Amino acid sequence: MGSSKGKSIIFFMVMGSLLVLSQFINSSRFSKKMFIPDKSGNYYLKILLIIISVTYVIGLLIEVWIRLKFGVSIFTTFVSTSPGVGTSSIIHSHVYKSMLGILISDSGLSLPSTIHTAISISAYVPRFAAVIFVVFPVVYLLGLLSVDERPDIQKIILIFAITTSLIGMLDGGLFSAPAMIGMAGLLGIYSIKKPFSPRDLIKPSLIIILLLILRIIISFIGSSPDVYDITIVGEHENVTLPGFNVLDEKIAGNNTVVTVSANMNEFSALNSSFTILKDEYPLFFISWDSYSFFRG
Repeated sequence: MGSSKGKSIIFFMVMGSLLVLSQFINSSRFSKKMFIPDKSGNYYLKILLIIISVTYVIGLLIEVWIRLKFGVSIFTTFVSTSPGVGTSSIIHSHVYKSMLGILISDSGLSLPSTIHTAISISAYVPRFAAVIFVVFPVVYLLGLLSVDERPDIQKIILIFAITTSLIGMLDGGLFSAPAMIGMAGLLGIYSIKKPFSPRDLIKPSLIIILLLILRIIISFIGSSPDVYDITIVGEHENVTLPGFNVLDEKIAGNNTVVTVSANMNEFSALNSSFTILKDEYPLFFISWDSYSFFRG
């Protein structure tokens, strides 16, 4: 999902390698060599779930911190335009992905334009987000240990869930589709008992439903159905926004807030703002309007 082909590459590399390695690694022998406690698969799966959940929460807190730093609402999309356009929000976070962008840039690798690394927002993300480079291999290893001694169908579901969870952490955050799918699979497998009963899946299903409801609530609570507020960092005068119906322009703190009519849907407003502002304003925030998708 999404515009970047990077997720497809990660998906096939991670899931493919997990499928292969899970056939050769017996957790008891492997754990002895790696000095890892010889426990059941669910023991490692529980630790994996905790680490993934904490990582998602930290990502959300970083998103909030960025907005508090610049004095803007948390219900906004953060846009950086240099060296290329990069975005991030509570609903779809790229804070950890930006750390990957730094690593790729520092290593001198050249990637196709179809693979987005979010390097442009990395300057505004605290370096603590680099913890993802520790979390990623730990989750991968715990994932290998957690698939041991399970029926083949459970192994496949679990490996798929681990892979989408890793993608969700890097690209999207807690409320993204990969994260939701991954959490559903991990919680479902963790909750299954012997003998299996459909009741085992009630609790994990409720958790995912609550997360989906929370995502929808956040989307609409943070939306303004009548206007978009475009907050440009820094004090500017006479901001030109061709294609937008400008209603007001004011200085708020150290920022310039331009209020425009919500006469287009949110995606169109975002794309238009990229095109208009990218060459002059390196950093701005734009408010949401989830209602716009119902207006056509």
